Order: sequence, then C-alpha cells, then structure tokens
Amino acid sequence: MKSDYTGTMTDPNTATLQALLQYALPLGSTLLAGSPEMTIQWAVTIRAQPPAFPDIGGGELALVSMDIVRGYDSRITLAEVVANLADAGVSAVAVRDSVSQTAIASALERGIGLLSMPADTNLTVIERAVNKLILNQSAQLTQRALDIQRQLITLSAENRDLSSLLQIIARATAKPVVIHDDAGVMMAQMYPNVTRRSGGAGLLQSLPYVEFQRWLETQAPQTPGIIAHSPIGHTIVIKAEKRIAGYLSVVGTASSLGEFDRLVLMYGADVCAIELAKNRAIASAVEQTRGDWVQMWLSGSSADDQLLITRAQQSGFDSDSSYVVAVFRATTLSGVVLPIEPLVALVRDDMVRRGLTGAVGQHVDVIVALYPLDGSMPALLRTRAIVEELRTQLAMRTPSGVVSAGISRLTTSLFGLREAYRSARNALNISAELGHRESTTFYGDLKLFQLLLSIKEQNLAPLRQFYDESLRPLVDHDDRKQGDLIRTLNGFFEANGNLAKAAIDLDVHRNTLVYRLERITELTGLDLNDADNRLILHLALKIQRVLATLPDGT
Repeated sequence: MKSDYTGTMTDPNTATLQALLQYALPLGSTLLAGSPEMTIQWAVTIRAQPPAFPDIGGGELALVSMDIVRGYDSRITLAEVVANLADAGVSAVAVRDSVSQTAIASALERGIGLLSMPADTNLTVIERAVNKLILNQSAQLTQRALDIQRQLITLSAENRDLSSLLQIIARATAKPVVIHDDAGVMMAQMYPNVTRRSGGAGLLQSLPYVEFQRWLETQAPQTPGIIAHSPIGHTIVIKAEKRIAGYLSVVGTASSLGEFDRLVLMYGADVCAIELAKNRAIASAVEQTRGDWVQMWLSGSSADDQLLITRAQQSGFDSDSSYVVAVFRATTLSGVVLPIEPLVALVRDDMVRRGLTGAVGQHVDVIVALYPLDGSMPALLRTRAIVEELRTQLAMRTPSGVVSAGISRLTTSLFGLREAYRSARNALNISAELGHRESTTFYGDLKLFQLLLSIKEQNLAPLRQFYDESLRPLVDHDDRKQGDLIRTLNGFFEANGNLAKAAIDLDVHRNTLVYRLERITELTGLDLNDADNRLILHLALKIQRVLATLPDGT
C-alpha cells in the first residue's frame, strides 16, 4: 500500500521513527539513538501493576517512565532498562525522563532506537496515537494536523512571538520554516529538531535568496490558501487586513509536498496572519502616537519642547538617547514630489521588525524616522545600511521607483531634533541637486559639497577657472579618445591611492593603471606623487559634479 506522506510511512502495519516523531509523538521529542528509518510494528506502555509490559513479540516501541520502573526496582538505571528491553526484542524505547549518555551508549550498542519525550507526556495517549497511526494512517494524520492547529491558536492567544509559532510548524513538518514580510525580508526562521542529525541549518544557509526575491516579485501566489513550489521550497501567502502581510515557507528540495505538511502550512499561515495583524495594529497605534509627537515637535516652537519631551517619553521613546534622523522622499523621474502616506506604515513596520525603539512621523513631504544608537562608528554604519536597505524597499513600492534618503549627524538629545531634521533634509536636497535622486546620503559626507555649492551660487567664475585649468584636459582627452582617464582618477582616489586596490576596482592590470596615471600627469602637468597636486585633482572632481548641476551641465 502506498502512502501520500512521502518518505515517512512504510506498509500499513508499521511506521518509521521519523513518522512517529512527526505524526504521533509529542512535539519536542528527540531521537537520541538509532535511525529515523527504523520501523515500529506496535507501541506498548509500561504498567504500574505487574506485568510491567504486555507480551512483547518483537518490533515494538516501548513507552517508559522511570518513575514507574523504579516502583519495581528502586536501583535500576535507564541503561539497564534499555538493555533488558532490547533483549526482549523491542525496536525502540521512548522515555518520559532525562536520558543519560550511558543509556544512549546502551541503545547504540544494541542497535535499537532511543527517544526522549517531554516530562509532561501522557504515555497512554501517546500509545493510542502511535497505534492509530499504524492502523489508520490517514485518520491519525488528519487528527495530528488539527492538534497542531489548536497548539498554534493557543500560542497566538498567549501572545507568543512568531518564532514560537514557527517552532511548532518546523517540528511538525520536520523541515526548516521561514517567514518573510511583504517586502521579502526575512522576519524569522526555525529549524526542526526531531533528530540530532537534522541538516536544516546547513540547508537554510545555502538557500537561493536572490532567486527567491525575484520569484516573490513575479510568480508568488496572491490568493490565500494556495501553496506554490518556490526556489526555497513550498510557499504560501499570508494575508492580513485584505493585503499581503508576508510569506510562509517550508524549506526543502522536493518538488511536491505531502498532504500533512500542506495542512500544517495552511493552518500555520492562518495563525501567522492573525499574529501579524495583531502586531501591526499594536505597532501602528504605538508608532502613530510617536509619529504625532515627531510632527508636532518639528512644526512647533521651542516653547513647547518640555511638553513634547513628556509626550515622547509616554510613547516609549528615550528622550536621553543618542540618535540620527533619517528622512525619505519619493519623487518622479523628473523630480516632482509624490505623496508619501502609503509608505509611512512600511517604515514603521520595518522599525518594529528590527526591534528598534525609535519613532516614525511625517513632516511636509518627507517621512521622518529617528534611529537610536550608542554613538559608536559601527552602530552608525549599521544604521546607514538599514536606511539604505529600507530606501530600496520603499522604491519598490513607489510607482516611479525613485526614493531618496538623507541621514543627519548623531544627535544626543531631543532639543537637537529640529537641527538634525534640517541636516538630514539638507543631505537629501544636496544629493538631489548633484543628480543623485536614488541614493542614501549622510550629512557628514557633504561638507565639501556644501561649500562648493555655496561658492557656485555666489561666484561661479573661479570654480569654472579652477576646473578648466586642472581637469578640463582630461575631460577633453576622454571625449576625443573615448578614454577612461576621469574614471581612472576617480578610482585612484576612492582606493585612497592604493594602486593594487584601484586596479582591482577598475578591473584593469596594474601596469595599465600606472600608464593611465602617467598620462594624467602629462596632460594636467600635476604630479600625483605630490600631496598638493592630489588635492587639486580630487577637488576638481568634486567641482565637476557641482558644475554638472548647472542647466548647461558645464
């Protein structure tokens, strides 16, 4: 007789240990010794009254409680029980107690399976479940799936986190489980632990996430209840409040999914949808309060500051923390500002998902986000990476695909919020003026451009003259010869003058790089070995970007 539950069942009169772990034994059971493919013909439970076990014919799973065993012999050990049961012909022993290494060694020596079960396991109930699985697989698997659904609902009602839900699903399916948000960003993952030999961790580390992201954009199902084969396994959409909230996947390489796993995945998606909707409602309420005070602070006067500090503290923001301000703006390709209201919730969701106790609000035509950090350079770099990743996600949700972001310098109190907002907005505006509307710009990187743009507005002629006398010969050469001297010079400075790194970044041979640098010296008359000359050429490259903002581009 064939089974619909691929790779887990054998004939109607037996079941593998793997099948028992998935479909009959309590979640949290672990295989400590023996093969998952070992077959069991029946389950027997130790009795409190003699005989301890009914007749054993061979091939059984013995369900053992050492408390009951010691009612017969107070000094007997689990290792001795394992040895005695192996001699009697059982195929495996499942124990409702802690398991010693001596007991594991005894099971390995005698070639039988040894499993541990949670301490609160009801052995009689498990005996019925195992034997029902052996006698009527379909009925037991349906019952098991319903049991899993009830456990998931109970955890959700107890306000447990997503990882707790995924743990149930992973244990039930014996497969790694991953949940992504609606933008395809991983929210949580969980490995199965039905055996100590599980390869789930290695499998998750080798997943083709780039291919999966493309699949989400083009092929992912939009209708709840549909399970599709995806690059990482099998995936179902999670919908909350009539919109896609995320994707739940069981990870694997098989082309099909067994009926039990399909049931668990569908039940899991339903409960995850409830959890995500609940989290979203809570986060929205909290962040709306935070956003309100951010907007009020930026719109108000300094006379209101103390009142707004109290409001910020009541919303959960640490008014004494250090933070940076990030602003996000969406525009058309021509620079016309687009409405940002639909994107505010996405920024809030991202901050909640990352566990950050910041704040998100809206002011004029930008989204304002406060990111707390400890003031260290690694923390600032991490925040810059977070903002850029979020900017990319927002761009995917914008019709034009154009979203820019600006980041302020570190600010140490809320009294500096208005100035931090202005610096973040200036970073965004300067970057846009330089022609970079699809980037994340840190205000601290723009001091030189602020100076040059100011000079351009007040006295353009000296900038043109400086540029013409230093960099123009290289530009003219590249135009005539279709050369790469400007690109080479930029690469040289980006590599901080390191020839080996510059050659790698420019994808040229070191000798080619050296030849081009010599040509730059010949054409400009500026020796790159001289620090002042390097400064002149580096400054000229910055002026080139500023002059490119003029209507004629020169």
